[in-house]
Amino acid sequence: MKRLLFLSLILVFTISGFSQVTVIDTIGVGNSPVGVGVNPQTNRIYVSNFGSDSVSVIDGTGDSVIATIGVGNSPFGVGVNPQTDRIYVTNINSDNVFVIDGTGDSVIVTIGVGNSPYGVGVNSQTNRIYVANLVSDSVSVIDGTGDSVIATIGVGNTPYGVGVNPQTNRIYVSNVNDANVSVIDGTGDLAIAAISVGSNPAEVGVNPQTNRIYVANFRSNSVSVIDGTGDSVISTVGVGDFPQGISVDTLTNRIYVTNSGSDNVSVIDGTGDSVIATVGVGGFPRGVGVNPQTNRIYVCCNNDGTVWVLHDEGAGVEEFIHNSQTLSLNITPNPFGKSTQLVLNIPADSRGKNAGFSIYNVSGRRVKTFSDINSTSSQITLSWDGKGNSGELLSSGLYLGVFKCGNEEVQKKMIVIR
Repeated sequence: MKRLLFLSLILVFTISGFSQVTVIDTIGVGNSPVGVGVNPQTNRIYVSNFGSDSVSVIDGTGDSVIATIGVGNSPFGVGVNPQTDRIYVTNINSDNVFVIDGTGDSVIVTIGVGNSPYGVGVNSQTNRIYVANLVSDSVSVIDGTGDSVIATIGVGNTPYGVGVNPQTNRIYVSNVNDANVSVIDGTGDLAIAAISVGSNPAEVGVNPQTNRIYVANFRSNSVSVIDGTGDSVISTVGVGDFPQGISVDTLTNRIYVTNSGSDNVSVIDGTGDSVIATVGVGGFPRGVGVNPQTNRIYVCCNNDGTVWVLHDEGAGVEEFIHNSQTLSLNITPNPFGKSTQLVLNIPADSRGKNAGFSIYNVSGRRVKTFSDINSTSSQITLSWDGKGNSGELLSSGLYLGVFKCGNEEVQKKMIVIR
């Protein structure tokens, strides 16, 4: 499977290190909010209120609570499948998962899992949901089509957080008391590796575009960066006190980490694996979620009963390239409604090499592929009508166009407006 190469990028229109993250709103929710999930397609944010046995539904347009849904006992993790508009909430003291239909904001089914389910991750491509059972030392695999557990996978001691790479179909589970991360092959539902990280690893974030996995180490005050190709830690980034929550903006390669002991959020630049900003928030921040389409970050502040809304003004990157003297990509118009033209410019030293153009949604899923591109020409013009590979009309929102020729690559944001 082809990887999108975000490493060693030069930003054409903005500087990669720039980040001006500001607090733009605070939203009152239930008692002790801990988990958050975002559906970028509907711009809805779902917050689990641990002390209220409920989920608050936030409209990202107006940053207001539009519904409160009763769930099980002590809800914690929140996973979202944007393709089906289903939300999965783990209930620690009920030993089950509540499934919410995002269309009607109602619970449609309850699924029994293992003992004390905490983290939850969703593979939107396979419609599989993975639940970490803290006391059972296992992961329950739910088939989203039938809403039933189809497998139980033994992992390490005290599994907590879950991250999913839909491109590689790998699932990453943090084991608190083993200080490692279990790697699960989603094809065979089998744990295939264990990667040592920092002390008391908590939440796990994944960037499918770079195949990088980020683990918040609660006791080490750090984030471990794992290369998904070799299943090894390639970097350790120091953050604030007692980091717990972590979320990745797949389009800007920014990682947001909540530090529950220092009441702030660390912003990591995934290109250089360094902290580029620290933002103060409310008391004891836990879960964090990102909407790549709006560049907004949602932080659950456990002690305040609030969700803090941050905006990353430096995240509006237009184009990434490996070498400014090689490939270029022009999209006109952009944003667009019915169709747009994609002009691919190929320099002489890249002509004749294998070439392809792909379009990804904000979840990292490849939705459109243009293959068999004749790279012997200096310029190629394609047309895209906003439809996927199966001819389906894709929804409004942000997409990423990637043109690759040989070992070179250029990437650019695309906005569809219906």
